[in-house]
Amino acid sequence: MSPSMATSIDQSSVLEDELTCPVCLDVFRDPHLLPCGHSFCLLCLYRLKRRAERSRFRCPECRETHRCSSTYQKNFKLANIADDYRRRGMEASTSQRPQQSQPASSKTPVSVPCDYCPPVGASVTDEKGEPEGVIAVTLAVKTCLKCEVSMCKEHVKPHMELPAFREHILTEPLGDLRKRKCPEHDEMYRYYCMDDKVCICNACTIEGGHSGHTIKTLKNTMKDLKASLQIQLQKVDGKLSKAERALQEQKELERQNKRFLEGCDQRVTALGEVLQVHLASFLANLRDCPRSLGCQAGPNIQRNIARVVQDQSRLQEARGSIQTLVQENDPFCFLQAYKSSSKSFCRQWKKPLFCPENATINPDGLAEAIEAKQEEFLTEVRSRVSLLIDELCPVVGEEDDSGAEEEDDYDDEADEDGSDGDELDEAEEEMRSEEEDINDQNESADELYSPEGEEDDEVEEGEEEEEDDDEEETE
Repeated sequence: MSPSMATSIDQSSVLEDELTCPVCLDVFRDPHLLPCGHSFCLLCLYRLKRRAERSRFRCPECRETHRCSSTYQKNFKLANIADDYRRRGMEASTSQRPQQSQPASSKTPVSVPCDYCPPVGASVTDEKGEPEGVIAVTLAVKTCLKCEVSMCKEHVKPHMELPAFREHILTEPLGDLRKRKCPEHDEMYRYYCMDDKVCICNACTIEGGHSGHTIKTLKNTMKDLKASLQIQLQKVDGKLSKAERALQEQKELERQNKRFLEGCDQRVTALGEVLQVHLASFLANLRDCPRSLGCQAGPNIQRNIARVVQDQSRLQEARGSIQTLVQENDPFCFLQAYKSSSKSFCRQWKKPLFCPENATINPDGLAEAIEAKQEEFLTEVRSRVSLLIDELCPVVGEEDDSGAEEEDDYDDEADEDGSDGDELDEAEEEMRSEEEDINDQNESADELYSPEGEEDDEVEEGEEEEEDDDEEETE
């Protein structure tokens, strides 16, 4: 064995140990996880739950206690690995099976010596009586079941050519004819009891306990059973063809479903691109609404600011004039300045201040503008989605209806095939009950069409007519 082969075997053994359930000691089947992290087959978990005490059981690996739950998390990765490992093992066994079974399937014929030829090892002498050699074995090519002898090519010729041996049954060489003999009467099996389902000899039909049973020759029994097997074979072929058609139909439906899903993805992707464009436009409109209203209020605010600045400068000028007079210390100059400027600055500071209007953005107008843009966007989205639904839903409905009709047809065919299979459960019972059914049908037909039955029907019809007449008179 090469090192690489030994390494692969070791790796396979390690993998099998990792994929073995600790409870059933077999490769995992539908493994599920416990809260502690260990995996077990689902059926093994059910067994553990049935043996649990007080609705709690221990993990066989770490002995941690868990509550009995109705659902456990399936270990999908471990399940896929275990199924793939089991499938590979089955493929390897099937690939090796023909090689292992080749000697059995292509086994050589049984080496049976000819009964007419001299025995093996007998010496042959010449005319002078001196030994010339030893006779080699002569193998038989046929066995006569009637003569109960095996013959070589030379000795089988009379059976093949003479009319007297025409009814003799020749088979392949048989080494032991005792299997074909009745142990009680030491005669060859020639008949078959349909009731007891055993091979019997000629004496068994007379002396044995098969009196009154349905008995046929082995040849006729084989012929009848083969005919029944041919019928079953035709039915199996019919079911195989139906299964093949169903498989092809399901594969076609799978392809159609795949194309449908791909088309859905493409349509949804295209819809997403269109809606992205409309969404960008909608967001731009939302930004433009406040800006447009803000632009309308901007000039008014600027005018108000200019008016307020004018008032401020006028008041600053009046303040400066008053402050200058306040700082004057010469009475004469103060009075002269006050007389000439008091009226001027009094007029300036006594003028009313400008009251600006509230030039803010109108919230109601902004809300109405945003709602209008929102309604436009939602209307576009609804129209696009409705168009997508109209494109997808009719396709789904047609495929579902066709699939349901095909499934109903297949179920009807399966029911018919099932009823046919129930009628041919056992070929032997059919052959025995056929004559009984015919007799029952004849008897039932005689009863249905008997004169007494017709007279009874006429009497019943007359009584019904009289009852009808009485009811009319009473009315």
